[in-house]
Amino acid sequence: MANDPQERPTEATPPLMQEAIYTLPEWVVADLPTEEELGVEDDKPVQSTHHRKQSDLLLHLLDRVFADRDEMCIAGDLAVHYQHPQPPVVPDAMVVFGVPKRERTAYLVWKEGKGPDWVLELLSESNPTKDRVKNYAIYEQRLRVPEYVWFNPLQPTELRGFRLRGDQYDEIAPDQQGRLWSDVLKLYLGVHEGWLRLYDQESNLILTGNEEATRERAASEALAAELKRLREELPRLKA
Repeated sequence: MANDPQERPTEATPPLMQEAIYTLPEWVVADLPTEEELGVEDDKPVQSTHHRKQSDLLLHLLDRVFADRDEMCIAGDLAVHYQHPQPPVVPDAMVVFGVPKRERTAYLVWKEGKGPDWVLELLSESNPTKDRVKNYAIYEQRLRVPEYVWFNPLQPTELRGFRLRGDQYDEIAPDQQGRLWSDVLKLYLGVHEGWLRLYDQESNLILTGNEEATRERAASEALAAELKRLREELPRLKA
């Protein structure tokens, strides 16, 4: 059964067929604004430094996981223009497969040929309905994003995910650890020490570059300590 997140938009928004969004005649595209013209910085205020750190952390982890993939876009706070002149949505993080890996000042759906495959929004205390209702409807009914996740960095127990089935989102059921499995990313999302993190298919925590370096350094120091102990023990063993 499709899941309703708290409330629905008061006015129904008719679904926009993918062909209507993604496939436009060349003469229509020629009259649309370019990426450079639409690519402005997101003017929404940063809710907290914690929000920014959370967004940067997840984008860093996604970049590490998909470092070898050439045809994809991983971005945060990038304006997604899906129907001009409608205002764009600006996800805190998004993943798009099958598009060139390049720098972008905006994401134009009619230029790229598809919308995001996975989107994350960090909930705002100052505008509680924006991501729960307004953006939910856009991702479900307009952009048809296969998976949408929201997370509240200031209340880390609030992690919910939605998967598109037919015309509506169904809520993704968490596992026994409260983690959400992403069919799109082939990863788990879960809260670790108050931060939204990624886990591989075996439920291993995906490490940051610093965490991996720290673990390797600790292993190296442990090995050096063991070798020193054995060298000191060797004369006694030979006696």
